[in-house]
Amino acid sequence: MWKLKIAAGVGEEWLTTTNNHVGRQHWEFDPDAGNKEERAEIEKIRINFKLNRFKFKQSADLLMRMQVSHHFYIHGIYFKRIQ
Repeated sequence: MWKLKIAAGVGEEWLTTTNNHVGRQHWEFDPDAGNKEERAEIEKIRINFKLNRFKFKQSADLLMRMQVSHHFYIHGIYFKRIQ
C-alpha cells in the first residue's frame, strides 16, 4: 500500500533548504501495510483503476481517496479515522 509521508525536517543532514523540507510530501510503498481485508479492497480498486484509467479524471482515484481518508497529517498533527 502506498503511504503519504510528510517531511518534518529532522534527520535530513545531507539536504539543506531554508525550511529543512518541512511539509514536503512524497509517497512510500509498504507491501505489508493494512490487514487482509484492506489489501483485498486495494487490489480490487487497483484492477478497477487499471481498467478505467483512460475514462476518468485523476481526482476519481479511489485508492488515493481511501488512503488519504484513513490517516493524514495537518501541521504536524496526526489524525486517524475512527471506525
